[in-house]
Amino acid sequence: MAVVLASTFPLQAAAADPPPRSRKVQELIDEAEKAARRLDLDRARELWAQIYTLEPSTMALCQLGQFDRRLGRLEEAAEELSTCVEQMPAPANDVERRRYEVRHADLAAVRQRVAELHVSPPPGTARLLVDGKQVSTGGGRVFVAPGQHEVTAMGKQGQVAHALVKVAAGKSAHVSLAFEAPTPSAASAPVPAPVAPPPARFRPNPWIIGTGAAASAALLGAGVVLHLAGDAAESEAAAKVARMTDGSMRPSSAQFRRFHDDAHAADTRASLFRGFGSAALVAGAAVGAATVVYVVFTRGQAEIRPRAAGAEVKLVW
Repeated sequence: MAVVLASTFPLQAAAADPPPRSRKVQELIDEAEKAARRLDLDRARELWAQIYTLEPSTMALCQLGQFDRRLGRLEEAAEELSTCVEQMPAPANDVERRRYEVRHADLAAVRQRVAELHVSPPPGTARLLVDGKQVSTGGGRVFVAPGQHEVTAMGKQGQVAHALVKVAAGKSAHVSLAFEAPTPSAASAPVPAPVAPPPARFRPNPWIIGTGAAASAALLGAGVVLHLAGDAAESEAAAKVARMTDGSMRPSSAQFRRFHDDAHAADTRASLFRGFGSAALVAGAAVGAATVVYVVFTRGQAEIRPRAAGAEVKLVW
C-alpha cells in the first residue's frame, strides 16, 4: 500500500501544473500507476524516466526519487529527492502540506543512509570525476555511498589534481582541489667569459646531436602513440554509449549501469592520453628545434640535461 500511495499521491494536484500533459505522457503515467499497483517497481521507475525525458517536471522527478529509494539506488534517490524538495512550492492547503511533509521525510530518511561531498574544483577545471564518474565541473553537492572516495580534477592544460576522502553515512565532507604550480627552473647567474684568443673553428659534438635527435624522436613517437591511444579510448566510449542508447538495455538494469561506468572510464582515459600526448609532442618539437639551433648557430658550448618533464638544453651563442 505504501508503494501505491507514493506513486499516486503527487498526481492529485497534477492537473494544475502547466503545460497540459500530452496524450503520450498520460498513457505512460497510467501504465506506471498500474506497474506500481502490481509492485513492479523496476517497470514503474523505467516508465517515469521516460515521462521525465518527454516532459520534465517536479512531479516526475519526485516519482523517480521515490522509486529509486525503494529500489536501493540511494545516491540517485538523494539527488532526485533533493531537487524535488527544492522545486516544490509552499503548500497552500492540507493536501499539499501533507505531500510536502511526506517528501521532506523521505529525503531525510535517504540522507541518513548516504554520504555527501561538497567539491570545490580548481580554476580552469575541464573535467571533474568522483570515483571515475563525471560530475559538474562547477563542483557542489555530490551524493555518494558511505566510505572512501577518489575525487579527480583535470585541467585544460593537462593538469591533474587528486584527493581521497572518507565520509560516513549521514555525514558530509568538503573536498578542495588545487593544481600544483609548475616549478620554475633555477636561473643561473651569467659567468663572464675569460679573455682569450679567438676560438678555433667550431665543430658540432656528434654525441649532442645524436642525443637531441633521439630524444626528439622518442618524445614525438610517444606523443603520436598516446594520441592514437586516446582516439581508441574515445571510440570505445562512443561504442559503449551507442549500445546504451540503442534500446537493447533498460536504464535500470545492471548491464546498463556497467556500460555507463565503462563509457566514463574510457572517456577519462581518452582525455588523459591526449593531454600527455600533447605534452610529449610539444617537448619533442622543442628538443628537435634546440638540436637544429645547436648545429647551425651555436659556438660549440652546449649541454643537454634530462628533466622530469623532458630535457633542458643550454646553448652559448
